[in-house]
Amino acid sequence: MYRKHLIILVLWLISGSTVLNAQDSLSVWKIEYQYLYKSSDTLIKRDAKFADIAKYGKATLYYTDSAYRLQYAADHWEIGDFSAPHRYSIYDNLAREGLSAAQQMPDLYELSNDEFPIILWANDYKALKAEGNFELLGMTCNKLVFHPQKKLVDAAYEVYVSENIPKTPWYLFTFIDQVPNGFLGLYKKNAANTLFEGMEAKEIKRVNVPFDFFRVPQTMKIKRMIAPPKLN
Repeated sequence: MYRKHLIILVLWLISGSTVLNAQDSLSVWKIEYQYLYKSSDTLIKRDAKFADIAKYGKATLYYTDSAYRLQYAADHWEIGDFSAPHRYSIYDNLAREGLSAAQQMPDLYELSNDEFPIILWANDYKALKAEGNFELLGMTCNKLVFHPQKKLVDAAYEVYVSENIPKTPWYLFTFIDQVPNGFLGLYKKNAANTLFEGMEAKEIKRVNVPFDFFRVPQTMKIKRMIAPPKLN
């Protein structure tokens, strides 16, 4: 009788532990991107939007339908949540507060011979769907090409999206909000095709992460924003 009760107790503890572990973790999408760059003109500056990805040569995106975490290195990452007013860029033990991606920060297009950048909002881009069959990581993709509708801006952005993965809440550029699904490739090219810069997925899967994976650690110091600008 004692042995029977002992077995029941052990099984109960194991099942309780399994429930707790399930509650303490989240199943999320994980996409590992590699950075790509090619230019025949050494004077052309790399796009600031790709700065951190270029520095480390890669970036790993973890996300749900409302929150994301972009990991560059063990001590350098970014988190955002559409239900919160801010996102955070975290380096070492400091979290720098910024506006949420949901607030549609504009894109800045810096010209090499101009003192002031050109500001581009999401509706400043025209999207075209390219004809043809495309594939990345064995997945069928649609190719969308976004053209900025402003003078002096000659860039075109090619985005490869797949219906197999859900839309990401991380907006590297404002036009990503118009992308219906998750993207496996994002490339910037100029009209002369002398500049090529972008990122491309090399691995995609679902993984489990801790429940607080998309939150700033309580022990971390937060550098608050000062008078955030009104955008819209």
